[in-house]
Amino acid sequence: MNHIYHVDRNFKKLQIRFAILKLIREFLWQDKFIEIESPTIVALPGQEPNIQPMQVVVHDDKGKSFKGYLHTSPEYTMKKMLATGFEKIFYLGKCFRDEESFGGTHNPEFTMLEWYRQNASYYDLMDDLENLTKFINKKLKFNNKNIAKKWKRQTMKQVWQEFIAVNLDDYLDSKKMYKLCVSLGYKPAKTESYEELFYRIFLNKIEPFIGKDVPTIIYEFPKCMASLSKEIKGGKYAERFELYYQGIELANVYTELNDAEEQKKRLQLERKTRQKNKRLVYPIDEEFIDALRAGIGNCAGGALGVDRLVMIFTMDKNIDNVLGLPMSKLFNKEK
Repeated sequence: MNHIYHVDRNFKKLQIRFAILKLIREFLWQDKFIEIESPTIVALPGQEPNIQPMQVVVHDDKGKSFKGYLHTSPEYTMKKMLATGFEKIFYLGKCFRDEESFGGTHNPEFTMLEWYRQNASYYDLMDDLENLTKFINKKLKFNNKNIAKKWKRQTMKQVWQEFIAVNLDDYLDSKKMYKLCVSLGYKPAKTESYEELFYRIFLNKIEPFIGKDVPTIIYEFPKCMASLSKEIKGGKYAERFELYYQGIELANVYTELNDAEEQKKRLQLERKTRQKNKRLVYPIDEEFIDALRAGIGNCAGGALGVDRLVMIFTMDKNIDNVLGLPMSKLFNKEK
């Protein structure tokens, strides 16, 4: 009865959720995007040090076992498809990440929109996100005036200056960022990576205050946090942005790195970080690298947390209330 009560209590919010899923598809179909399917179970997941995949074991009819993982993102699959000639594609479905909180802004099983455009940069996807969200706002007659306004766009350097009066140009290596953390009262381990040090400050002193009134895009991340994005030529930053509204991160977008050898180097570094942090370690997906060698063109891609978007439109602070059966209810986890 606990499950039935949860659905009944959140019935109106779930109706809004399903309407939003329908409108996301309508918006993208109108722009000639093709919806693709991605295998949920993969042999090799991504290498991101801070994302933990869920392990699964599959058996064939002879009893032979195969170790796999629930995908944390459809990114590798989608880039393999781009290499075959698809130009505008999207995935709207479930992704999985282990070691996430149950509730708040996280659920280990969540719904993601991931989409890619050929012949585009991350500036084009800034427009996609703004237009999509305003389309939903208008179609469902939410009339959220802040969403309807022109969105704010700021560089990462600008928000560090605005919120903590720091010139980020002066803190683009681990040693300097470590000293900054200490000066701000944190006690980081000397083994922490630049990204870990960066987020100690960003998540506590900057992120909660971004996009309080109007959705805000933060772009140009330090190039050592480029991940799968292109670096800005001759600069210290990368073509990556995140979308925030009311202190919540909603999306992460790149102008995609299409240099196979550079991408392999970055994945090798991420793999070493996983080893250092005593995380699950697995080989690099060479077929993904081969796809980059074959060519994915000049493209941009992004991931939008759909559950969090529904939270915004239903004005709810807990992701559980916009999910039919969240993990906290499935496993009767006490809050």
